[in-house]
Amino acid sequence: MSQKKILIIKLGALGDFVIAIGNMMEIKRMHPDAEFTLMTNSAFLSMAKQMGMFSDYIIDNRVSYFNLRAQWKLLSSVTNARFDRIYDLQCVSRTDKKYFRMIKLFSKAPYEWVNLSKQELRRVSSKFGSVTKEKFEFTPKTTDLRFLHGENKHFHELPQKFVLLIPGCSPNHPYKRWPIAYYSQLAQRLAERGISSVVIGTKAEEAEVSAICASSDKAVSMLNKTSLLDIPDLCVRALAIVGNDTGPSHMAAFSCQPTIGIYDKRTACGALRGPKSVNLISPDTIEKITVDMVWEKLLEFGI
Repeated sequence: MSQKKILIIKLGALGDFVIAIGNMMEIKRMHPDAEFTLMTNSAFLSMAKQMGMFSDYIIDNRVSYFNLRAQWKLLSSVTNARFDRIYDLQCVSRTDKKYFRMIKLFSKAPYEWVNLSKQELRRVSSKFGSVTKEKFEFTPKTTDLRFLHGENKHFHELPQKFVLLIPGCSPNHPYKRWPIAYYSQLAQRLAERGISSVVIGTKAEEAEVSAICASSDKAVSMLNKTSLLDIPDLCVRALAIVGNDTGPSHMAAFSCQPTIGIYDKRTACGALRGPKSVNLISPDTIEKITVDMVWEKLLEFGI
């Protein structure tokens, strides 16, 4: 009997990809002898490789629908592989329309398509492309991200005792950003207790990181000094983590350290799910989450 070939589709964004890692590993557990391929964004390739479960990768960086050559290349890479089962962990209309319908049209072999969100399995027959549907029972899983390791190039700059601050988020969603003045006040309170603040971010958060670090002589900038794979190791060294609704905060939550997520009510559905995470969700705008509210949670963590 030939080895079963399985494709998992998970493109992003970062927080969504991190949350899905537990489900991917559970799927691997369900098919211990299968050969796995992952379709994802190139930004998550290094993370996926450390999972140790995929033998191949298909990169979909969401090229324009009008780039017909690239679109056909992507579709062909799936249909030519003749996967026995495809797990759709993206679960949006784009993957359903672009991949399920097109694979159904061009596939020369029967296959199964699992939509994990709907918990639905579709069996597609190669003959006339007929489809039958059935319920697919699946319990979502989470995972401990401490198996991920980066190069940790700048970890020698870390203070002995610190709280990690994550003040950034997607520039397209400014309502997810807790005010920098609040982060600065938090850094000052930590300094009064002899605890440093380590602030991470990319070039897009340069102004925010600089402002927080200027507010306290015990605030340390790690701007552009950490990669995604560094985050779990960085979190393990922290006393606690405070962050906005952003991918690195989800990584922190799954690194099994005390993590406080600060949320606008509009994004409450994406709250942190880690074993030691606490979510502060505003009943209105994010400014309604006060420094005192965050401080109270830090004290509960033993800060």
